[in-house]
Amino acid sequence: MTGGDVPNRPHYLGSDRLDDLARMITELTSELWILKDRNMVLEKLLAEAGVVTVESIDSYQPDAETAAHIAAERSALAARIFGAVLPNDQRLERELGTVHP
Repeated sequence: MTGGDVPNRPHYLGSDRLDDLARMITELTSELWILKDRNMVLEKLLAEAGVVTVESIDSYQPDAETAAHIAAERSALAARIFGAVLPNDQRLERELGTVHP
């Protein structure tokens, strides 16, 4: 086992770093598709109900509470994507909120 190898960690591309990047790209792609799919559905339903227009969505400026919520969601998204390079046990601990300082 080399210095970077982690026991019980699957290897797919012959390198820990390549495997980490593949996991990160897969996680990012998954998150992007979920967002895109939900956004398309919401925009369609809201437009059909006459609630919003594309222009109102494009020009929206959030209040402080909404901006804080958006920032928290952005941080969580980044943690999931960049956390994809962590070993499986560390990713699980992070997801379950059991990481100890």
